[in-house]
Amino acid sequence: MRDDGPLGEAGHVITGSGGGGADGRYVFASLDALTEIAAKWDAIRAGIIADRPRLEQALNMAAPPADDLMSRFQAATLAESLTKAIGHNDAMLRYVDSYRKKLSAAMRDYTTTEEDNASQLRGIHVD
Repeated sequence: MRDDGPLGEAGHVITGSGGGGADGRYVFASLDALTEIAAKWDAIRAGIIADRPRLEQALNMAAPPADDLMSRFQAATLAESLTKAIGHNDAMLRYVDSYRKKLSAAMRDYTTTEEDNASQLRGIHVD
């Protein structure tokens, strides 16, 4: 069992060869497991979205405490750091959105496969 991030922390990863990239895939034990993991990713997404206004507010408040060279330099450095943090926040949101789309597709596939299997089993008659 993997323990290397939100999916591992959920405790539902059965096998894994990657983190959901082009060739990577995880195998889940049930639709309930997928649903639980999707909810955790939704919570992560909500946290990322909630952080954005705080970062923007901090950036808007970045001002030198005095009118000397070092104070202006420190405020500029802070503003640069916060700008990078906002960019990182955007990148994390894109990643989570992409991964959540993969989970939604996996949930649809899982449901379709389960329905197909159940339909086939209903058509089997044992004498």
